[in-house]
Amino acid sequence: MLKYLIIGAGGVGGTLGAYLQRAGLSVSFLAHGKTLEALKKKGLTIVGDEGEETLAPVAVFDEASYNETPDVIFLALKSYSIDSVLPFLERVATENTVIVPLCNVFGTGEKLQKKLEKPLVTNGCIYVMANVEEPGKIRQLGKLMRVVYGARTEAEARPVLKDIRADLEKAGVEAVLSDNIRRDCMKKFAYLSPHGAVGTYFYITAAHLQREGEYRNFYRGLVREVLAIAEKMGIDMEGFSEKDSLAVVDRLAKEMTTSFQKDVAAGKKSEADGLIYEVQRLGKRYGVETPYYDEVIEALKSRGVE
Repeated sequence: MLKYLIIGAGGVGGTLGAYLQRAGLSVSFLAHGKTLEALKKKGLTIVGDEGEETLAPVAVFDEASYNETPDVIFLALKSYSIDSVLPFLERVATENTVIVPLCNVFGTGEKLQKKLEKPLVTNGCIYVMANVEEPGKIRQLGKLMRVVYGARTEAEARPVLKDIRADLEKAGVEAVLSDNIRRDCMKKFAYLSPHGAVGTYFYITAAHLQREGEYRNFYRGLVREVLAIAEKMGIDMEGFSEKDSLAVVDRLAKEMTTSFQKDVAAGKKSEADGLIYEVQRLGKRYGVETPYYDEVIEALKSRGVE
């Protein structure tokens, strides 16, 4: 049996971990502060469409107390927190460990692989709608739970990636072992980044994007800029267009906003750099003009969002 470690027990990591634990898989969490204490004392509570369920006990640790050797690490952190767990990853990950980042920022896997010599770091992303109601208690909106991951090259591919897919499917997760992971992660980024940008700029919910008008047109412009950059980067999107990105938005709950928008509104540290500002940097690097992102970024920086 593969030994799983999920770093981060928020909406993404907590919900995914609940799926794995329900299926009887070997899963531990790495957490801190109030979340660590809540999981130790009360277990993990998931509130869904069919009611409330508490999973207890759960195996939860902080960096100092975790002394196992995981086979698979799901990294469910905000991108700005990844550097803080590098010493821990260097300690516990071996040549046989696979790390699957489930972060919002495109290119996280490549960047992390350059910093870690021993483990394989894939690319990956997750589709789930879940919010933390309080430490150790998560509300999952709907039943969407899809994990997309894969090696960037054939040389990096390992048989264990198929074993991970089998475990995820056993747990009721829609598991996609991608043969073109840069494309598939860019597909999510080409929805998530524009959604975060337009939602935060205008302070609107998904409902505003689901009807024709100024906001939907602005979203289209943002998507076109991301896709133009992807083309210049040599990523074959296989016909994925602004219509496909809009189709994702149209399936969202009307009150839905991105976690980025929530963080900015609450004055918290956000993923602005990797989720929004990086698009402008990539545009300059690859010779793509980004007037829609430029407008958003000017406004965000004027608000002190870094």
